Amino acid sequence: MNDPTRGSLAPADDAWTLTTDGSLGTSGDESPGIGALVAHHPAFTGNGCFAARVPAAGNGFAETPVRTQFHVAGLYTGRDGGWSRKASLPAWSTLDVGDGSGTFNAAFTSPPGGDENVPDGGEQLVGGDWAPLTSPRAGAALGIERYRQCLDLRTGVITTEARWTSPAGRVTDVRYEVFTDRSRPTVAVVSVTVTPHWTGELLVTDALDERAASHTRTVERGAGDGRIWAVVEAEGSGVTAALVSVVHGPGSRGGGGPGHDGPLPARDGTASRTIPATASQTIPATASRTISVHTSPGRPLTFTKYVSVVTSHTADRPLSTARAHADEAAREGHARLAEDNRRAWQREWEGDIVVRGDALLQRRVRASKFYLLTSAHEDSPWSPSPCGLSSDGYNGHVFWDTETWIWPSLLAQHPRLARSALDYRVARLDAARAAAAAEGHRGARFPWESGLTGDEDTPGWVPFGDLELHVSADVALAFWQYWLATGDHAWLRTAGLPVLSAVADFWADRVTADADGRCHINGVIPPDEYAVEPKDDSVYTNVAARDALRFAALAAEALGVSADPRWAETADRIVVPFDEALGIHPEFTGYEGQTIKQADVVMLAYPWENPQPPEVTRADLEYYAPRTDEDGPSMTDSVHSIVLAELGDAEAAFEYTRRSVEPFVRPPFEQFAEDRAGGAFTFLTGHGGFLQEFLYGYSGLRRRTDRVVLAPILPGSLDGITLRRLRWQGRVFDVDIRHDGTTVRLHTGEPLPVETAGTLRQVPAGGEVMVATRTSTPYR
Repeated sequence: MNDPTRGSLAPADDAWTLTTDGSLGTSGDESPGIGALVAHHPAFTGNGCFAARVPAAGNGFAETPVRTQFHVAGLYTGRDGGWSRKASLPAWSTLDVGDGSGTFNAAFTSPPGGDENVPDGGEQLVGGDWAPLTSPRAGAALGIERYRQCLDLRTGVITTEARWTSPAGRVTDVRYEVFTDRSRPTVAVVSVTVTPHWTGELLVTDALDERAASHTRTVERGAGDGRIWAVVEAEGSGVTAALVSVVHGPGSRGGGGPGHDGPLPARDGTASRTIPATASQTIPATASRTISVHTSPGRPLTFTKYVSVVTSHTADRPLSTARAHADEAAREGHARLAEDNRRAWQREWEGDIVVRGDALLQRRVRASKFYLLTSAHEDSPWSPSPCGLSSDGYNGHVFWDTETWIWPSLLAQHPRLARSALDYRVARLDAARAAAAAEGHRGARFPWESGLTGDEDTPGWVPFGDLELHVSADVALAFWQYWLATGDHAWLRTAGLPVLSAVADFWADRVTADADGRCHINGVIPPDEYAVEPKDDSVYTNVAARDALRFAALAAEALGVSADPRWAETADRIVVPFDEALGIHPEFTGYEGQTIKQADVVMLAYPWENPQPPEVTRADLEYYAPRTDEDGPSMTDSVHSIVLAELGDAEAAFEYTRRSVEPFVRPPFEQFAEDRAGGAFTFLTGHGGFLQEFLYGYSGLRRRTDRVVLAPILPGSLDGITLRRLRWQGRVFDVDIRHDGTTVRLHTGEPLPVETAGTLRQVPAGGEVMVATRTSTPYR
């Protein structure tokens, strides 16, 4: 029987699992085909520090339909006169099985050279590179039956099962399990349980497949003493990453379980650490080790691979550290690591979002939260890029996407994770100061695209790096929101105020005063990236700069220190353009109603909470929503939903909720693409915006220094929304929104001050209060 610590696949209707069978059918002349399987968007998992995209085979590397990449936080190339890039590791999940006539992984490989009859899906998926969806030739991929792959959102474990018939006609049941250990930031586990229905020699190959690596060079690889290893260096930066793998199986100690008996003879594919002598038997220029085991029909054999990935950011000797971590993981064994990983994820999932009345929407909400958590860890002072650790989309750079779209959905329930992203900006404050000084300004200007160093990493052929200056104010908003959420005076003094004051100094110096003393911000690009020529008085940029100046003054006041008087004076004089005839904010001076790429002016209402009448918020939305490109990025509709909920129209808000997810999510694992046609994938920006609709839209949650504000509302098609373990200044509380009322329950902390509909109430420690759920009213 199988190892009892390795559970069976969850049922397809489990609210916590995402499952595919690849729609296995027949292809051609009664031959089993895996076209749909090969073409699916592959699963992804990570522990916040490093991650893996897992192909249909359940392990290893695949080039199509989406290149499986393996990323670790902080592995960037040098700039080399241009811009840095995120580098990808070798594929550490490879643990292939074979019978001498073929291997399990090879059954999932599309035929070389393609075929004129193969359909081309033409979808742009990864990092701006076109990756068409293709299916293998009829009958070309044989031997896979009873296929199923499952991602357990509770633990990040990806399980793959199939019955494989080899080219020699031998039938084998195969079951893979892959997870990165959230309790051990450098450790991952791959296991395979093989049940042959034949007698002979089973070959199990452990490899660190360098075909997956990009923008790196291998400085060391080898095999010996039961391990394989590789050390790679990112091009031009000197940042190194070491990977060490240890496999335990029948007859080995540690990681045991039923079926673990017999010797482990092995053929090392790399005989030494020197690169010329390290060619793998199966994959050129790759460290590998092949284990040979005699089989008996029906007798399961389990092999477990313990992997450690360590970079030079965290260890002076990455290889020896990775070796120690891999060895320790192997000694602990699969059962212990799986349980520790489960417990670590369980702590994260205390902050759940429960959607009642729509099972599909519930799975998509949990999937979105899962993907955000895969790329954030309290022990990792790196900020997630638009694709997190899933790929090198947008070169793995950090944009306003983090602070504006991804980060708020972490802050609500996971402030310690949110802080790690802010630590990334704090560590690069000097680079932001240097950028401002290079342009002749005081203070700090954060880059539009940031990588390893915090220098401007925007490719030179696009204008955004020089002109999309609102990113500095977006950073300031995140810092201010963290202060409101935590009330952490020590953090505000050492990290918050230095960043807020530096950004304020920049804006106070960047404005241009006219003859009447009014301040303008000229020559910028607004969030609407179709406005690529320099514009004056972008209303978003001006409001964001004004508020960033005020945040710095308020932070200084909270700490009892003197604020630069220029901050408040400049803020009060910044122009906020408004068209009295149309009753709207023009996007910028000279805007004439042209199509915009993404949410811009509507964001004055949320997240900036610009003090304006609801009639103006409504007019802005009515004016700009139809002028927004339907083929724009996925997060725009989330803002429209949140603003509609604020205006009191839950039904229209829910229409935009569907619009914000349905065209963008990709089967079978509910991952966002950047836009309807594809684009960057997995797009955390979209996931983050989608989650904000529930955390801030339907709840109306807003933070103040001395209270939280709620304005709950619920669409008629939902039975309820429960936000579990929200956090504010030491309090932990739930908000349970129902049609007949909303309950606020305080689990821990001092009494919670809650304002609803202008009334302030106190939720007692360990108690609850009921507040009204607003009645939906059409906003038109």
